[in-house]
Amino acid sequence: MNTKRKLLLFISGMALILLFTIMNTNTVKATITWPTTSFATWTQGRRFDGSLTRNIYGFIINKDEGYYMEEYKDSGNIHIKIPLIAHKDWNKSDNTKYYLVMQNGNNISGQTISNVTRTKIKDYSRTSLWMLDVTVGNITADKIQICIYDDGSYGFWKTNGVADDGTYPFVMSTPVLGWNNVTNFNQSLKDGIFYVGRNTTLTMNAPKLQDSNVGKFDNSILNNAGESHFFGQNVVNNEIRTTYEITTDVTKLDGIVDGLASSDTNKYGLDTVLIYEIPSDNLKIPLSYGGLKAISLSAEALDNASINTKDYLESSFVDKVTGDLGTGHTLTYSWFYSTSDNINDLKKVSTEFTNNKDRKADGTLGTDWMTLSTKDDFTQYLEKQALAGKKTYLMMKVYVDGKLSTLTNPILVQIQVPTLKVPDKIDFGTISVKNIYNGGSFESLTKDSDKLSLSIPDTSKSTWKVTSSIKENDDNSITKINGQLNILGKNLSATPIEVASISKHGLVDLPLNAKVSFRGYHNTLTPRTNFTEDINWNLSPETPIMASN
Repeated sequence: MNTKRKLLLFISGMALILLFTIMNTNTVKATITWPTTSFATWTQGRRFDGSLTRNIYGFIINKDEGYYMEEYKDSGNIHIKIPLIAHKDWNKSDNTKYYLVMQNGNNISGQTISNVTRTKIKDYSRTSLWMLDVTVGNITADKIQICIYDDGSYGFWKTNGVADDGTYPFVMSTPVLGWNNVTNFNQSLKDGIFYVGRNTTLTMNAPKLQDSNVGKFDNSILNNAGESHFFGQNVVNNEIRTTYEITTDVTKLDGIVDGLASSDTNKYGLDTVLIYEIPSDNLKIPLSYGGLKAISLSAEALDNASINTKDYLESSFVDKVTGDLGTGHTLTYSWFYSTSDNINDLKKVSTEFTNNKDRKADGTLGTDWMTLSTKDDFTQYLEKQALAGKKTYLMMKVYVDGKLSTLTNPILVQIQVPTLKVPDKIDFGTISVKNIYNGGSFESLTKDSDKLSLSIPDTSKSTWKVTSSIKENDDNSITKINGQLNILGKNLSATPIEVASISKHGLVDLPLNAKVSFRGYHNTLTPRTNFTEDINWNLSPETPIMASN
C-alpha cells in the first residue's frame, strides 16, 4: 500500500506546497554508452578568468600553464597522465568509470580500466584542475583513446560528450593517442637526410615523455653532438601531436673521423637511427648522415680520366643544405683529409698540396667541385698511401659567411693499385766447380717459397703483365761463368721479357720454378765465390693491339 506525506513550506510570505510520493519501486541505473565503433571527438576543457565564470569540463592542454598528456613506465606498467577540469568535489563521486577504446587496423574494440589515480592540482571557483594517472598495462593496439563516464552529483554534464546531441552522455574523451604504432609527422625527417648543425623538429602522435633529452642516435659520436627536447603539444584532427626540437652541435663533430667514416661505395652518407624510447612503442627514424659516399677506383681509371667529387656527394644533400643555410648567405666548402696513421688529424688539402689550383679543394658549394687526376700531387699521394697499405679519409666542411656550419660524413678513399710481391732471395745453394765446368741444370733450394704474389683490383679492366730482366756483366754475375737464370720457363737477360700475363682479379700466386743452368766454363774459378743476379721486376697493363684496317 502506498503512503503519501505532505510538507508545507513558507518562503518570503509565499506558501509552497511540495508533494513527495515515495514509491516502493526498484532503482534503475542509467546505461553507459561507450564509443565502440569509432573514436569519439575529444572533450576539450577550457579555463576562464573570473570568479563567476564557469570553466568548461574536459581535458586541458595548455602550453602557458604547462599541462600536457604524458606517458611513462613504472615497474613494467605503462602510465598515462592526463590533466582535466572537472567539479571541484569530483573525488566525492562514486559513479566514475573508465574505458579504453582500442584500434588495431580497422577494428575497434574496448575494455574497462580499473587502476586510475586522480589528484587535485589546483582549485578554481567552482571547478578544479585534476591530474589522472591511468595505468594502461600491456595493451596492444595501434591507437587508443581513454573515456571517462560520471553521472553523479559531482560528475559531468550530460552534454560533456561528443556533442550537444548527447551521443555519449556523461562521457569525456581524450584525444586519440598513437600507441604501438607511433607516427612521425615531420616531413623534413621523412626524407632521411640529416646533417649536423641543423635544428629541426619532430612531431609524433604520442604523449609527452617525462625524460628531458629523449631522442638518441644509435651512433655514440652523433649522439654526443645531438639533443632533443620537448617543444609543445596540441591536437590535430582529434589526435594528439607532441613536438620535440632536435639540435646538433657541429663543433662536437669537427675533426672526428674514427667512428663516423663510411667505406660504402654504393650508399651516400652514413646510416644511423634516431630512436625515441616511448614506453608503448619505440619510434625509430632511419637517417642518412652526411651525404658523402666512399671513393674506390683503380689507378688505371685515373690515368684515363679525372674524377669529380660531384659524383660522390648526394645532390639532395647539397640541395637541402643550400636550401636551409644558403638563403641570403654565401656557402663555401673546403676539403680535409687524414690517414690511418693519425685518423683524427684532419689537414686541409689546399694547404698541404699546393701545385694544382685547378683541383678546387676550396670553392662555392653547389657550384665548384673538387677533382682528382693522375697528374695531381694529392692524387699521387693517395696512390702512395695505397701502395704502402695505408688508408686515407676525406671530409668536406661547409661554411656560411666564413663560419663552420656543417660537415659531410668522412669517407674512405681507396685508390686501388695492383701490387707485386717478389721473394727477397732465390737460393741455389753450393754448386761445385766441376758442375760449372762440365755444365748442368739446378733447381732452387727455396723453390717452395719462390713465387710471385699479385693483387689485382676488382675495378681493373686491364690484363696485367709481369716483365723481368737482369743486369749482365757484373763481376760476380752468373752470366760471367756462362750461367743462365730461368724463371717461369723464360731465360732472363738484360732486355726485359714478359714472364707472366694475368687477367684474373684478386690475389694471384705464381710459382717461379726458378732454375740456373751452366753451358760449360773453362777459365779459372776462385773457390767459395758467390755469384749473384739482381732481378728487376715490373708490373704494368698490357697495351691493347690495335686492329688494322
